Amino acid sequence: MHSQNTFARDHSSAARPKVLAISYLFPNAVMPNHGIFVFNRLHALSRYADIKVINPIPYSPVHGFLGQYRQYADIPIRTTRGALEIFHPRFFSIPKFFKSIEIRTYYHAVKGVLAEELKDFDFDLIDLHWTFPDLPTGYQLAQHYAKPLLVTLRGMEAFHSQDGDVRESTVAKYLPSADRIISLSEELQQQSLALVSDASKHSIIRNGVDTDCFYYISRQQARASLGISDDERFILMVGALIRRKGIDLVIEALAALRRSYPGVKLRVVGSEGHEGNFRSELNGMINIYGLEDAVIFEGAVDNDRLNYWYSAADVFCLASRGEGSPNVLTEALACGCPAVASDVGSVAEIMASEQGLGVVVRPEDPKALQQGLAQVFDMDCDRQRLASTMAKYNWDWCANKVNSVYASLLVHPH
Repeated sequence: MHSQNTFARDHSSAARPKVLAISYLFPNAVMPNHGIFVFNRLHALSRYADIKVINPIPYSPVHGFLGQYRQYADIPIRTTRGALEIFHPRFFSIPKFFKSIEIRTYYHAVKGVLAEELKDFDFDLIDLHWTFPDLPTGYQLAQHYAKPLLVTLRGMEAFHSQDGDVRESTVAKYLPSADRIISLSEELQQQSLALVSDASKHSIIRNGVDTDCFYYISRQQARASLGISDDERFILMVGALIRRKGIDLVIEALAALRRSYPGVKLRVVGSEGHEGNFRSELNGMINIYGLEDAVIFEGAVDNDRLNYWYSAADVFCLASRGEGSPNVLTEALACGCPAVASDVGSVAEIMASEQGLGVVVRPEDPKALQQGLAQVFDMDCDRQRLASTMAKYNWDWCANKVNSVYASLLVHPH
């Protein structure tokens, strides 16, 4: 019996805060799962607050000629999803170049929505879910409207140190202006403290999990649905085929693991991502190790079918080189699948939240992955109990924690 987390708006409080949420990272009609965790949190929070979302969409004369950007024109200017009203104004942006222009164009796009569609929305606070180009816009609006500013850091890439350009310097300049900063992990908070030393501004709140989508199904039922034999032993990975996800590390671990566990396979759910496509490099490794029959790329899978994959797997593996609060890990655990996960982002906090969830290993260490996978294979796991235990860490659990930050901000804004 899966744990119900059905949305129900709470009308009981007369003091519902009005929240202006702004995020460059957010789902839309063309990319319905892009930044789905931002939607999930805000949708859960809409039970406790009145929320309007502005998700500016980049455009330029060249966008129509570039494959990955061509469909952006199909995104409606205004839409609703669940209980949220979402605005998608356009801001001028040249892909990969002249990022400083976006500081101004992004602000004007957001201001346009506030001047027209939301002119009667007297918001109490500004809630940012990305850093660039969100932070300068959030700062200017907070100053203009005299409202508190909240920022959530969702991954190490939010600092843009990997870019080393105006984006990195802009984050360093404007992050200290935030009145509160939510980090998804201890790792992120430590990085943030280097820029904003006032500890009272910081909170750690990891992502929740959608327990309406991810819940216990018996391994046998899941495998029957997927057409996978009950006799097969397999490791599951879910994520984009990019280097950061560490699929190469698991392939190397698998080659050694099969000496002790003959026939074990790796099934990878996912396709190319915004950071590129690592598939050819992975195919090269598979050929080198002679694992052509052992590594299966399943391609992209609809979100409503992922539950079956987590439930069918013997073990879920997260081998990422970097993460914020990895949703795939909590999804797997909520389905009752034990995990082996690299110690990145909030992984250690997630895996320490309950007993018997699996094994945390050193990042970028195939030997540690091999040992961890062997340990979980030999572990006696009550998968139904595991799923039941993890069900309490849902998005409502996350929303309550964030709502407490809202309340604190409105009482002590600065």
